Amino acid sequence: WSMPKLQATGSSQRVLEHCAREEIGLLIPTRDGELAFFAALREELGQQGTYTPIGSPEAVNVCLDKLRFHEHCQRAGIPTAPTSTAIDQIEGDRFVVKQRFGMGSRELAVGLDRDGARAYGERLSAPIFQPVLEGSEHSVDLYVNRRGEVVDAAPRIRIRVHDGEATVTETVEHRELVEVALRLATSLELRGPLVIQAFVRGSDVTLIECNPRVGGASTLGFSAGGDSVRWAIREARGETVQPQLGAYRRGLRL
Repeated sequence: WSMPKLQATGSSQRVLEHCAREEIGLLIPTRDGELAFFAALREELGQQGTYTPIGSPEAVNVCLDKLRFHEHCQRAGIPTAPTSTAIDQIEGDRFVVKQRFGMGSRELAVGLDRDGARAYGERLSAPIFQPVLEGSEHSVDLYVNRRGEVVDAAPRIRIRVHDGEATVTETVEHRELVEVALRLATSLELRGPLVIQAFVRGSDVTLIECNPRVGGASTLGFSAGGDSVRWAIREARGETVQPQLGAYRRGLRL
């Protein structure tokens, strides 16, 4: 099926009609650009029998807006990186500059001094500024079932990263990171697969963002036992997927 462009007039109705006509039981959004679209349609899709494992429109929009994500974490008492649209509101000597909306590392600059960060921000349509964080970069692959329960959360260290995706990554044991990830996942009306990113320094955890979808390196999480796609299929068939926190395999590398 040649799907219409999301922004095309009538695209929502055409997607609903296609899923009903073809009796689509499960629809898994995988691209950042389509998350808000399918979050807005998830209730109508569900009413006609198509399960779409994605969060509510509000929860997805919080994840897509890095400033709102920071503000949500602050209100919820979840440790997160200082974030502002004004460089003068951020302390430090070296800074990260990125686009406020969406995911991925395109147009990301790391390690700039204050003047360089200010100049780089002028090139972006909606820049935000953060300090450079110390520690190692980690991700957590999670799956939230239809009842809002986290089935499992598999943390992994991002050993090598290219274009925002981990090309070498390994599952690890990190209790504090899992605890913070669980707090975030249950503080918003999220469903289905998530990838939460953080910097870790010892037992200290600082969240960076949450991608409400499968990630480019989530195949490691699948291999480690966090098979979110299989769980989504089971839920679409009406089965109950029970929480099994901590069941993932440690020490697997991709």
